[in-house]
Amino acid sequence: MIKKLFRQKTMSWVSRYILRIFLHTCIAIVVALIFYIYKGSSFKGADSHVYNLQNEDSELSYSDSGLFNEILKNNLRNVVELSAYQSLFETDGVYDGNKSIDVTAFINRNSILQSDYITAVYPVSNLIKWSQNGFEYEDVNFTSSESNNYLATTTVYTHLLKNNVEGGMNAFLNSQLDNNTVRTNVKEADKDGAGFHTVLVPRYKTIYDENIEDIVSDWDEYNELCANITETASTMAACYDRYAEYSDKYGFYKTNLRYYITRTINARTEVFTNVESLKNGTNGLNLKDVFKSYGRYIYYCPYDIEYSTNTQIDEDTLRQLLGNFQYTYPDQMKFYFAVDVNKTANVDDFKVGKEAFNRYMPYYRQLHMIIAFFVVVYLIVLVHLAIYEGRIEYPDGTVGGIERIDMIPIELVVIFTLAVFGILFGLFQFSINNYSSISGNTLNMSIIAGGLAFCADNALAYALYSIIRRTKAHYLYKTSLLKMMSEAVRGLFDKMTLKQNLFVRTVVPYMISAVLTLYLVLRWSMVGIVIVVVFDVAILIYIVNLNKDKFTILDALQRIGKGEIDVKIDTTKLHSANVYIGEELNNISSSVEEAVNRSMRDEKLKADLITNVSHDIKTPLTSIINYVDLLKRENIDDPKISEYIRVLDNKSQRLRQLTEDLVEASKISSGNITLTFGELNFAEFVNQILGEFYEKFDSVNLYPILKCEKYDVIIQADARQLYRVIENLFNNVCKYALPNTRVYMDLVVVDLENDTHKAVFSVKNISKNELNIKAEELTERFIRGDISRSTEGSGLGLSIAKSLTTAMGGEFEIVLDGDLFKANVSFETCKFSNGNPASERQG
Repeated sequence: MIKKLFRQKTMSWVSRYILRIFLHTCIAIVVALIFYIYKGSSFKGADSHVYNLQNEDSELSYSDSGLFNEILKNNLRNVVELSAYQSLFETDGVYDGNKSIDVTAFINRNSILQSDYITAVYPVSNLIKWSQNGFEYEDVNFTSSESNNYLATTTVYTHLLKNNVEGGMNAFLNSQLDNNTVRTNVKEADKDGAGFHTVLVPRYKTIYDENIEDIVSDWDEYNELCANITETASTMAACYDRYAEYSDKYGFYKTNLRYYITRTINARTEVFTNVESLKNGTNGLNLKDVFKSYGRYIYYCPYDIEYSTNTQIDEDTLRQLLGNFQYTYPDQMKFYFAVDVNKTANVDDFKVGKEAFNRYMPYYRQLHMIIAFFVVVYLIVLVHLAIYEGRIEYPDGTVGGIERIDMIPIELVVIFTLAVFGILFGLFQFSINNYSSISGNTLNMSIIAGGLAFCADNALAYALYSIIRRTKAHYLYKTSLLKMMSEAVRGLFDKMTLKQNLFVRTVVPYMISAVLTLYLVLRWSMVGIVIVVVFDVAILIYIVNLNKDKFTILDALQRIGKGEIDVKIDTTKLHSANVYIGEELNNISSSVEEAVNRSMRDEKLKADLITNVSHDIKTPLTSIINYVDLLKRENIDDPKISEYIRVLDNKSQRLRQLTEDLVEASKISSGNITLTFGELNFAEFVNQILGEFYEKFDSVNLYPILKCEKYDVIIQADARQLYRVIENLFNNVCKYALPNTRVYMDLVVVDLENDTHKAVFSVKNISKNELNIKAEELTERFIRGDISRSTEGSGLGLSIAKSLTTAMGGEFEIVLDGDLFKANVSFETCKFSNGNPASERQG
């Protein structure tokens, strides 16, 4: 099995599915363990504070752990808050509803209060009940006299005999001291209080049996005092609710946290504690030793500047906690805190934390190692499967590449995968929100999370492996919606730019651009101008690219015009409709190249056919000529037989000449000839050949006239091939010229541009047959001026002459004017005489 799973070239479909199931199982285990550790090892405290186990606590005991100290810190905050509320609501450790509260001093409890101020003092229970029952207001329209009768004639100011901040004392604490208050009535300046005023309906009276309007003589003072009363009452009601909650939570039998706090004010000591045995007195006890005996303790005395603890809570942390309620705690205080680590029967945060700690911390590191192991295994198997994707061997022996799912656009596959993820996540949320057996049980939650992770990874695998297969097959973009959309946009744009009229292609986009520019500038000011500039730069770049495309296309056309038939344009570098022009140009170039190649191939086949047939004809023709020559040597008296032999001899010689012309024409057309260039005196060369043809001209009653304006005309040519050219011209004249006429031959030197010269040899004669053919057709193969084909010509002479002239770098031209036939043979010359052989000059 292991050998099959890790074969070199392919992987069987069975092995793939086994590995996939194993892969999904690995991720399910990882997710389940993560939920088991991080969800199961966290818990909510009594005040909904979430605590989490920390990896660094794995080597520590519970009481030394960061979790323990986090629980202790949070509970210390609550106990400090509770003791502040006890100072408000309790007397000698018992709730006292008649405890007086100076509302103005309470409102300014965290700031310095002036020595004389306006206030009202109520029993704390009345303030709480007033807030709970609600405040009632009335809008009353007072006359001046009614206002004076409603308010007091004097304002009552309160003065604190002791109002200093020494020893941490503040105005609020000073206001709670017995016999520390002096009240004075002060006559204020008379003010007209007529008009509408909002009046607070007095539900309770002060401890001095007063209403609010009995304390102040001015509406501003009235409004300010009402505000202080309502705010103090609301705060007291909220504090009382927290006081009741914390008093129950931190009762001696409800928590393992122990506290003992003493506060000394004006030589009177108050005690706040939840240790029942210490409420009745501490005579003979060393409180520090008592709290040390619980296990973990904190002792803090600001007055003596002493702090000791065996926890991780430092003095600054405790000071911060106390600072939130500094109006309650003067310097003359002592704080004793402890956690009874040996007694965990009470169901509080400490006990729940200890249970979670003992349940997870012994296996905390091992669970992390298991997670890491399965993550590594998951990655290894994932990479292994990714390597073999596209090379899966099926039962019929075929090796698969692209599968059916790969035909679906990749975006739809990804969207489907994300939808599956969303559905599975929704199922998980629904399960934990509606089934307490899952949300309240860590193991059940982990199993559900692992199962859903298995399904999610299965959906992810289909998308991931599809992407891998498409990428390997270069098929990813081809099956994407992006390609379809881009092609649709491109087609639409092409219709706008290529197939529509000029108005749609130019005027409409310009108008849209102008309107958009105007809107952006007017609507968004500078931001719009920046957008317009960026937009214009983009258009400029687009136009530049279009013009570059035109130059590229023009260059390709010019090269094709010069004969480069294999020119191709890279259409990937073109833009917009120029892409289609480039593609069409490439198609034209390919068609021309294919046509030229086909023509050259046909020409070569024809030349090869002529050559082969000519060679095949030569063998029997040579035998015929030889036997005819033997017959000519016999003494034959019969004149008819002699005539027959003469005809055979003429026809066989003509056939041999035709065969040789065919072979030579074939060699020339295929380029299978060798030219040996050298300097040649064109005038002398023509004179020599003409001398050889005098008898032939005379036999057909033609009178050649040669005129050379230069004695010496030097050209570069192959003498043997040039001889064949002139010979073919003279033979053509002898065959087709009108008898008893003159044949004019001229050799002139023509001046060209760039101080160059050309030697032109021309032959002119009158045709004996009507020339009803184009001049260029006479140089084609097997074309003769004798339409009746009664002469001995093969129709190859002029074609061979032209091909040889061109091969030597010259020019061959035929001009027809009625029955006048003229042939021109031209070569470039650089040396010629000027009528005198002794006076040569360079041309």
